[in-house]
Amino acid sequence: MKKRSKKFWFFSTLLAVVLVWTALVLLMTGGIDRGFQDNENYSWAHDMEGVECFPLTIPVRLKEQDRGTWNLRGEYCKPAGTVPKTLQILLSGAGYGITYWDFPYQPDTYSYARAALRAGDAVFNFDRLGMGLSDHPFGVSLDVDTQAFVLKQVIDVAGEQGQFEHIVTLGHSFGSTVALAHALQWPEQVDGIVLTGFIHNVNPGFGPAMGKGIDVAAFSGPVAGDLFDPTYVISKPDSRGDVFYTRDNTDEGVIATDNATRETTAAGELISMSRYFKDQSKALEVPVMVLVGENDFVVCGGDLDCTDHEAVVAFETQFYPAETCPEVNVLDDTNHNANLHLNAQQSFGLMLDWIARRVGSGGSGATQPCLN
Repeated sequence: MKKRSKKFWFFSTLLAVVLVWTALVLLMTGGIDRGFQDNENYSWAHDMEGVECFPLTIPVRLKEQDRGTWNLRGEYCKPAGTVPKTLQILLSGAGYGITYWDFPYQPDTYSYARAALRAGDAVFNFDRLGMGLSDHPFGVSLDVDTQAFVLKQVIDVAGEQGQFEHIVTLGHSFGSTVALAHALQWPEQVDGIVLTGFIHNVNPGFGPAMGKGIDVAAFSGPVAGDLFDPTYVISKPDSRGDVFYTRDNTDEGVIATDNATRETTAAGELISMSRYFKDQSKALEVPVMVLVGENDFVVCGGDLDCTDHEAVVAFETQFYPAETCPEVNVLDDTNHNANLHLNAQQSFGLMLDWIARRVGSGGSGATQPCLN
């Protein structure tokens, strides 16, 4: 009998490890129950007086030709006893689930979902595939375009919850690239998009900072032992404060809550995000609002000084057709997470005002429609 070489046994062992690991990943693709989430009441907006919320589980596919589906979890909320005409769909950034748009700490100050509900609109807030209670497919299978296709399916289902005349998507950071990619491919589904924490520029210092601030989620952090896929990452404890916040304009309780509720990010999402920093947005057909902090460490820097607000407006406006009536807003003393600074209500006011003017809100049509 021929003796096997060391190389043979090495690669055979490696293959066995990969196969076992793959089997574990396939067995552990569901949502991950996190302590800060209540499975019965999925988010925190349900605590508002005069609001009714309904958890939704939506089976979605990653690609049109796929036969199998993955479960996406979210919550639809509306002012009780009303039939809202506008639905706002909320898309969080990488590493953030439902908490970014419906923050549990001092929610009357930091929850945009509550602000939208007070304005008379319905909201759908959800964990994207790959985070929270939604299923976790292979991390390399998730990217901007697959999440945009998932968003199409989400709108198909969430839009059936009422008799909506207007639908607007609001994205933050990675969620903004998803909202943009979706609107480019399915403009008939939305009446406008709001992009926050996103402009067509990248701070050259962000990549190295991000690399130092993340761990492989399967090996370290709050979901280690529950998630076996090594293509998911998660922020290290206490790594977000100096990267995503202007500390002089931030409540430390916000940063502590952010740290406690950090979520997973699929490797495919991180790899694919940069493709939408090019000029695809010049083909956009729906009204767009952009909101960015002047200290945004992710997208400000290099050749673009965001403290020069007029320069930011001029730079970013060129990436959108005039027919979309682009509006660019730059916030003082604000970093990447604009919703979670002390001036959060200013940010909310700007977004809600734009939606009322360009899309329609609170049962009324747009007061200043973009006639393209």
